[in-house]
Amino acid sequence: MSRLEAIDRARDDLMHARDAVLAALADLEGRQWRFRPSPDAWCIAEIAEHLVLVARNVGGMVRGPLLDTPPTDEPKEAIEDLLRRRLPDRTRKATAPEGATPVGTWSSSMALVSAYVAAREELLEWLRTTDAPLRRHRLPHFRFGVMDGVEWLVFLAAHDLRHVAQVEEVKRAPGYPGPD
Repeated sequence: MSRLEAIDRARDDLMHARDAVLAALADLEGRQWRFRPSPDAWCIAEIAEHLVLVARNVGGMVRGPLLDTPPTDEPKEAIEDLLRRRLPDRTRKATAPEGATPVGTWSSSMALVSAYVAAREELLEWLRTTDAPLRRHRLPHFRFGVMDGVEWLVFLAAHDLRHVAQVEEVKRAPGYPGPD
């Protein structure tokens, strides 16, 4: 797959994930937004905040610090398919890294959703206009090792889908409230 085809597919992944996130968060009301299925589980508001934090962090990293790394043509096995397959699977639980843990920054669901959309659209617009050699620049991920820019984009989309599944788990939990 060419560099441009890989970036186009990653962009498609990001748009598909954005649409899935927005569908999962649509029409939720106050009690649904804050319902916690168990004491140690995140509510939907916390999941959404986590998505915003990760979208901002990864989007900013791909547009900045990643491209500041020395370019390389050293061969590397691409892991996009692994990320697409494995990351959305919720049978393996994960802990959010520092800087991606929700702390209640946004006061409303509308503000959170708007922040998510803004972060995603900023990245998608950059991808529409950039000619950055994303395959040639790499940064480490704490779980998946060294990833190039395209892999980071695929990670972000797959990460969103993982948390769409988490939102759906919350909605299916016993005691989940109906509309206000």
